[in-house]
Amino acid sequence: MSEFIEANLMLVLSIIGLVLGFLVSVTEFVTKRKPLRFLFVIAILGLVVAVTYQVHEYNQKQIEAAAQKARDGIIDEININVQETKTIVASIAESLETTRLSEVATALVTIPTSGEARFEEAMEFAKGSPEMWHRYAEWLINFNGNGVAPSLSVTLNSRHHYKPGLLLAYLLTSKNTQNDVAAVMSDSSKWDSFDPVPLYLKNFEQDTKKIRWVLFYDGSERNLVGFADAEAFTRELMVYYRLGKHTEVERLLNQHSEQQVLALQKSFPSVQTAVFATRNPSDLVQAMIQQQLAFSVAAAGPKPYIVRLERMIQLAARDS
Repeated sequence: MSEFIEANLMLVLSIIGLVLGFLVSVTEFVTKRKPLRFLFVIAILGLVVAVTYQVHEYNQKQIEAAAQKARDGIIDEININVQETKTIVASIAESLETTRLSEVATALVTIPTSGEARFEEAMEFAKGSPEMWHRYAEWLINFNGNGVAPSLSVTLNSRHHYKPGLLLAYLLTSKNTQNDVAAVMSDSSKWDSFDPVPLYLKNFEQDTKKIRWVLFYDGSERNLVGFADAEAFTRELMVYYRLGKHTEVERLLNQHSEQQVLALQKSFPSVQTAVFATRNPSDLVQAMIQQQLAFSVAAAGPKPYIVRLERMIQLAARDS
């Protein structure tokens, strides 16, 4: 009891003051012999209101003090967590300093980068497309690269002209769909009129002989500016195709703009622009954690690599 009085001295004194004021008023009423019932009611109501107000003010101050304490505690906890996160990130980065990129990433290979001399990328989506497709399909289906992923490159801001139906046919090419796609490729009138659904269902059965990633290059200097999971990009392109939005997609793929890849990203959520000009896993893991990236591409060197944050963290944890 004494501890409560010491902690809430102003509240106790205020209530005592109100009670004494009430008693003085009652005494005065009695002394003057005025009608007491109405005056008693008024005095009691006044006392109740005054005490309630004091208690309310006290509770508000207590709530505000508790809230401020909680806010201070949250800020302190955030600061602690930030420091701990920085320490953990630094530890992960340090453990990967001597790690080779090939240990935590997968090389992305296209026909030109795999040394396929017979394939002319400039003709891939030009008049020679059917012929180029047969070479492309042969390369893809016979692809035996170990630790590498077959990829299809799309060059933006170039003289290539991409037709959505033709691009979709390339993306849907696999061991399972080779014969069906060949029938489409043999007749250019079918490039924008074929039904992609059966090919899509066949393509994404259990089959390793298919494209894994799509790489977007800028045609001005052949810089890698974006990438997309092939299955996700194909699914998005197929939706536009089925909606009959060929013209809009074709215009988007073939427009000339410094920000074309960003415009493409707005229409295709699968397209990512996390491309880093480094081969150092230590630098990559720090950048990816900071930017909250599950995937990125390391574009320095002769071949780009797809990097998974989870894989780097697992390797760092194993070696720690």
